[in-house]
Amino acid sequence: MSFGLIPVLVTAGAVLAAVEAAAWTVVMIFRRNFPWLIVPRDARPEIATDVIEKYARVSFDAELGWARKPGTSGLDVSPEGDAAFSIADDGARTNPGFEGKPSSVAVFGDSYAFCRLVGDGETWPHALSGLCGTNVRNFGVGNYGLDQALLRYERQAPDHEGSVVIMAVVPETIARVHSFWKHFYEYGNTLAFKPMFQIEGDDLKLVPCAVQEAHEIAETSRWRDAVRQNDRFYREKFLADLIRFPASLSILRRWRRHGRILSELLCGAMTGEPEAARRRAFSVVLDENHLHQRRLFAEPEAGELLRRLVVRFEATARRHGATPRLVILPQPRDLADRASGRDVSREVVHKLGEVVPVLDLGDVLLQQHDAMEVYKEGALGPHTSPNANRLIAETVHQWLAADGLAGVKESN
Repeated sequence: MSFGLIPVLVTAGAVLAAVEAAAWTVVMIFRRNFPWLIVPRDARPEIATDVIEKYARVSFDAELGWARKPGTSGLDVSPEGDAAFSIADDGARTNPGFEGKPSSVAVFGDSYAFCRLVGDGETWPHALSGLCGTNVRNFGVGNYGLDQALLRYERQAPDHEGSVVIMAVVPETIARVHSFWKHFYEYGNTLAFKPMFQIEGDDLKLVPCAVQEAHEIAETSRWRDAVRQNDRFYREKFLADLIRFPASLSILRRWRRHGRILSELLCGAMTGEPEAARRRAFSVVLDENHLHQRRLFAEPEAGELLRRLVVRFEATARRHGATPRLVILPQPRDLADRASGRDVSREVVHKLGEVVPVLDLGDVLLQQHDAMEVYKEGALGPHTSPNANRLIAETVHQWLAADGLAGVKESN
């Protein structure tokens, strides 16, 4: 080696070391308030005891993963106005003016069924109560997959005999039913362990939650191997997004994600608008998650798992003399896909419609997208606005009335 090359190599090494140090510094600074930038320690996160204890009091459920406890309440924060919610003694969301009244319709599902970001009197199940003249009980739970909503319905099915039972979920449920520990799909959601179903021959096999008591959340060795083995997103998503040494190479390898996130956060820091930048960076996270959703809709096995869950829902409802219905509630990226002709969910939804009647609200909300504010923004993503919820209720009411259900008549 020529001695003349030594200074060049030393300089190059110093530059690379400086770049690497800068990359790690930026990542470690921003991840304090943006947990979607993950590093190796996030594979085994430390969770404070007081956080676990609060979770146990408010939401932990060994069978379902989580479910808000009766008598609890909360506040959804939004730049467009905060919204309070509360859970009634029966575990349903409070339905103002209908408390204690007879019920012939029940709703199960995710946060689009629960209706995050709006008040108790602004949800579509509440509006549907007025249209149908019955207490539409809302058992939606934030971040549920169809699998969890189904298990909750099965637990409560004897209470809804003879009722119309609406399962209302977002298309992203095709990803949620594959999660076993939500942290591997939604980085930072470390408390959320859930059950899942797996296809086993002609049947569905239930895999219970890896954590059966809340205190076990802190005992990583109890569940680490189980969640890595059963949750496909550990391999397909979490490991791929991990920023490890050399950080600069990790960032370049996943520039479409990491580069865009860091650029937004750096911009926010320089302009003095960190919250706006955080929302833009979170939008990048949602974009990436949506790509996974699209891939799953194109995967026959993923569609078959959804179909079998709906078959089980239909069988449970019929066994209890109930009438099952399925409602698909699109998120903003789902509407964008439909508007651009890239909606890959239609074929799967059509197959679900061969099992139970399905109301896909994508076209309805798309038609009104320019006429009203369909979504309200929030810290954990947009949800349907009060105006959109009224439209959803009217559409669901007409759909039920056309079949003579719930004792309602078609609107004039």
